[in-house]
Amino acid sequence: MSTRYGSWNDILVLPEDLIAFAWSAPMRDLAAKLDISDVGLRKQLTNYGVPLPPQGYWNKVHAGKPLPSRPSPPPRRPGQVGRVKVDPRYAKILSIAEAMPSSGPFASAIVPDDLDDLFRQELSAVGSVTVAKAIGVPHRGLAHLLRQEARRQEKFLKSSWETDRPMFDSPFSKRCLRILNSLFLVLSKRGHDGDAYEHSGELHARAIIGDTYLGLNLAIVGKHKKVRRNGYERPAPDLPASTTLALSLTADFDGRVSKSWQDDADNRLEDKIAVIAAELIVAGEEKFRKSLKEAEERAEEVRQEAERQRWKRLEELNQQRLDNLRMSGDLLRRAQDIRALVERVRMAITEGSAEIDEARLTAWERWALGEADRIDPIRSGQFLTHLDEPSA
Repeated sequence: MSTRYGSWNDILVLPEDLIAFAWSAPMRDLAAKLDISDVGLRKQLTNYGVPLPPQGYWNKVHAGKPLPSRPSPPPRRPGQVGRVKVDPRYAKILSIAEAMPSSGPFASAIVPDDLDDLFRQELSAVGSVTVAKAIGVPHRGLAHLLRQEARRQEKFLKSSWETDRPMFDSPFSKRCLRILNSLFLVLSKRGHDGDAYEHSGELHARAIIGDTYLGLNLAIVGKHKKVRRNGYERPAPDLPASTTLALSLTADFDGRVSKSWQDDADNRLEDKIAVIAAELIVAGEEKFRKSLKEAEERAEEVRQEAERQRWKRLEELNQQRLDNLRMSGDLLRRAQDIRALVERVRMAITEGSAEIDEARLTAWERWALGEADRIDPIRSGQFLTHLDEPSA
């Protein structure tokens, strides 16, 4: 089941859950739950690799006739995540699947837990490989590049301009394409894939093992003749096909070579395709397993950072609570001071220390006590800002 394509907000679900959904009701009823058409849903499920009920299945259900068994998902292949990436609308009806734990188990009916066993299994399954002297039917991963080359050739024959010359028309370049084509065809027979493209006159390639991508690089070993083309230094077009060549694996596409194979005195790369394919399959599975650990570590870092931010926020809230508590004390003292002042003024006037008109005194008392009530933290409710323990 495919997980390679989709948008950034797609979700992962278990393949068995998706199959159970597809077989739970007629397509029209299921489509209504996702707010899409039954034709659209059927196309989606097919793209996800979900086997659908055969024609007339629901008529047999209603008639009480014997039914074919609901299929089980295929066993996980090397490099596969064991989950299906689907449209986010499926979250309304299916549970989002957690990633496989980095501790495994990783074994399936076709993936042994031990990577050495996996290599021996794949090498045996690949068998002997013969690289053809010319690309007959190209692997789909090379088809686009070869069509580009054909268009360049057609244009070059008309213009004879050097800028229109095909990029990979030299004996050496054609050999590189044959090696990649043979390698991709072998990987395809084992349920995997590969593709290549041209950028600035350079050949770029990758192997696709299950849902895991591996960078591949074909390069000349040692010094060699170069020419400048379109602003870049590239291998000279007259280099012979026998030029010593190396194929390197850059699993993380970061330029770091994790494994390489090259022409030697005993065998050329063409003679090592079976071994290379088997080792790439192992590398894909190994990278997948490593990615699970890395994802868990990233998730733990995110969790720890969230926890640090939560404690930081709690500290800020507790400090604010303390500041508010102190403010309550200050406000209460100020309110009490005002009330005490009003009382002393009233007493002074009563004792004859000052002569103030009663109406004037009453108006002043009303204003002063009103101000005291306004700042009183209990009457104003300001004390509520520190009544409860903060949470974040």
